Amino acid sequence: MHAQLLDHPDELQRAYAVATPAARLRAIKQRLASVHAEMASTRLVTMVAAVEALARSLVVHSFGRPSSTAEMRHRQFRESSPRALVEEVLRLRGAASPASHFEGDTWETFDNAVRYRDLIVHECTYVGQDRLDVLISAADEVLRGLIELAGLDAGPRTVG
Repeated sequence: MHAQLLDHPDELQRAYAVATPAARLRAIKQRLASVHAEMASTRLVTMVAAVEALARSLVVHSFGRPSSTAEMRHRQFRESSPRALVEEVLRLRGAASPASHFEGDTWETFDNAVRYRDLIVHECTYVGQDRLDVLISAADEVLRGLIELAGLDAGPRTVG
């Protein structure tokens, strides 16, 4: 059992590396569908992770990159920040800068959402509800912007 536990993360990582952005989005939507009943801080962590996961997949599987090198590219971008990944997606697709691409103060608020996510995860802290709704909304807008830019099916809102 211990060997299986040690090998499983690597197996998951390989599966995520080779999965297409559409497949990653389906998994992301399944995860987001179950997040409504969770605490707002958990929803924020999940929303930022959703943006990060989709952006990484879009970078790894960008135009002109053979699928046979997806695992290697995934490793290359595994430690990249959500901000850097979204910036790279926009660059690869010839879009405007994030501040121009996303409406209003969405990009700046998303950047703060990432900072709060990191505090929640790495400092085992709690963030007041008064801040979380706007941060979750910004992450949702960035996720929807990536979905639209990539031409993936947006479907219903990801977070209520």
